[in-house]
Amino acid sequence: MKKILTSILALLLFSVAAFAQRGLNCYPVFRGRVVPERQMVVTEVRGSSVAAYKLDYYKGISFLVEEDLAARVASLIEEDVAAADVRETEKTGLLLTYALIQPKTKGRIHRYLCYQARPVDGQWKVTILYLEGSATLADLRGMFEKQ
Repeated sequence: MKKILTSILALLLFSVAAFAQRGLNCYPVFRGRVVPERQMVVTEVRGSSVAAYKLDYYKGISFLVEEDLAARVASLIEEDVAAADVRETEKTGLLLTYALIQPKTKGRIHRYLCYQARPVDGQWKVTILYLEGSATLADLRGMFEKQ
């Protein structure tokens, strides 16, 4: 019985994580509907591994794409930027190359979306992070400066 309850609890936690980015315009990117999942490197962490950073959940995706697909992804991120409570952005020409945004919070949980695109050998390396937790923007900036 204990194993069944543990399995059900684990399934519920993973299903919540699968929809954490829901409500964001870039949600289809995380789901592999814009860039095929086989082209993405996906990292998903929760619990004690990210607790030291005041985070409860971390999901990162990165991929290498042609400029037209990078522009499509950037346009989805720009929609999230426009709807965000807090935003920092940079562009190279017309292409969004950096964004750190704080979408509307869910209760006491802060949500953040970090985006970076940079040219690599004629293509674009795109990295998108989705973070949830009690970390503030100042905490995130401190983490990113160390890296």
